[in-house]
Amino acid sequence: MNEKEMTIQKKKLIYSILAGAAALLLIAAIVLTVCFATRGEPTIDTPPVTEQPGGDEDKDDENDKPAGGEEVRFVLPSSGTPTLYGEVYYNETLNKIYRHKAVDFTAEEGEEVVCIAEGTVLEVSLSEELGNLVTVDHGDGLVSAYRFVEPAEGLKAGDKVEQGDVLGTVAAPYGTEAHGGAHLHFELMLDGESVDPADHLDLTYEEK
Repeated sequence: MNEKEMTIQKKKLIYSILAGAAALLLIAAIVLTVCFATRGEPTIDTPPVTEQPGGDEDKDDENDKPAGGEEVRFVLPSSGTPTLYGEVYYNETLNKIYRHKAVDFTAEEGEEVVCIAEGTVLEVSLSEELGNLVTVDHGDGLVSAYRFVEPAEGLKAGDKVEQGDVLGTVAAPYGTEAHGGAHLHFELMLDGESVDPADHLDLTYEEK
């Protein structure tokens, strides 16, 4: 075999090796394609569903608020029926017309008057004309006042009181609102200004 024939043989061998390698690569590509094609879709974990703000639970909370818009956090000072706050009416005892910036609770003489929330007694004053008065500071500028009552024995300014503590009892009719019979005159003040108790207490008003 001469040199020319040997060169031809070497080229044929190289071509055969290259062709075999190409065939192997093609087979490998086909196998990989089949494997990926036959595999299932990847599984994606779905996060748990959480309720968004403003759902039914929030609506229930809103229904627990009085018409005044503030959250109820106080108890009523009396179980009687309250008159409308800010009503203009004629006072027979004083013989004058004025705006009544308070709530009168109908009550029997001797009925207990309780504190609407915890606080500190500011004043216990006795007056036959204006009516005995007990005031309680609840903090944050809020003060409650209870008039025409017989203060509880020993109650004095500086005493700490809890929500529902008895401050006194409803007195017999006397003073500037004697015409209204026995009742509790209740006021609520915020930063020194009279406010509607319905903003803080769950009240259903009736006309005076």
